[in-house]
Amino acid sequence: MGDGLTINKILVAIDLGPDTEKILAYAEWLSKTRGVDAQIDMLYVIDYALTPPAYLVPYIEKEKQLDEENLRRWAEKLNGLGIKTGHAIAVGRLIETFDTAIKEMDTDIIVLGHKSHMVRPSSSERMIKSLNIPMLVVRGKKSESACIGGVVIKRILCAVDFSEPSKRALEVAKSLSEKSSSELIVTHIISSLKVEKGFEKWKDMTEKDKSDYSNGLIKNAEEEMCSFLQVCGEVEGVVRIGIPYATINDISMEREADLIVMGARGLSYTKRVILGSVSESVIKSSPCPVMIVR
Repeated sequence: MGDGLTINKILVAIDLGPDTEKILAYAEWLSKTRGVDAQIDMLYVIDYALTPPAYLVPYIEKEKQLDEENLRRWAEKLNGLGIKTGHAIAVGRLIETFDTAIKEMDTDIIVLGHKSHMVRPSSSERMIKSLNIPMLVVRGKKSESACIGGVVIKRILCAVDFSEPSKRALEVAKSLSEKSSSELIVTHIISSLKVEKGFEKWKDMTEKDKSDYSNGLIKNAEEEMCSFLQVCGEVEGVVRIGIPYATINDISMEREADLIVMGARGLSYTKRVILGSVSESVIKSSPCPVMIVR
C-alpha cells in the first residue's frame, strides 16, 4: 500500500482566536507523525470582499502589527519543538487569498478549525467547500483540551464507500496509524434510505423478507470490505445500516476514535451546496477532528 499523502508543507489557517493553540497542536502532531518534521506555515487573512477605503488603512496596519507579534510568538513556540515555521498576514478575499497561498507555498495539506453560523456559511465552511486540497479540520469534544506537544492519536476511524477517493483515504489512514502507532478501524455505512427504497419497490415484503434483504446487503458489503482491506493486513472492518454521517459519528464515539479520515469527491462548490455530502455532514457534528483526503 502506498503512503497516500506526502506532507512536507502544512498550511494552518489562523484567526488568532481562542482555538488557535488547539489548531496548531494538531498541525504539530501531523508534522511529527510524518517521520521528518514538515514545515508549518501560518496564514492569517484579514477578509475584505472589496478593497478597504483609505481611511481604514492606518487601522488595518496597526491590526497587522499586533497580529504579526502574536504569530511570531506562536512560531517561536513551534520552533522550540524543532519545527521549521513561516507566517504571513494578508488582506483580501478569503478563498482567493488562501488559494493563491496554497500554490505559492507549495502546500500539501491545510489545517483549520470549524465554526457554523445559522444563516450563512462560516469562513471555515467556505474554505472546506472551496479549496481543493487535503484538510485536517479540528473540531469536536476530543480536541477541546489539545495543546501544542500534547496531541495523542490512539484510534483512527476511516469511513469508506469503496470508491477511488475512499481508497486513497484508506491509504492515508493506514499510513497515519502506522506512524502514530494507533489502531485503525474501517467502516462502511449502507444508507438506510437505500434500504427503505428497496422495501418500497417490493410492497408485499414480509418482515422476514425485509430482514433477509437487509442481511443480504450487509453480507455483500462485508465481502466487498474484505476485498477492499486485503492490502491493509490485520484491520477491523465495520459494516452497518444507517444514516451515513450520523452512523459514522456514532461509531467514532462508541470506539472512542481520536480522528476520522474520509475521502471527498471532486464536486464543484455549487454542486456541494445543492447536494451536500457525507463528509460535510460528518464535519458539522463530529466528536473529533476530521481529515478530508482529496
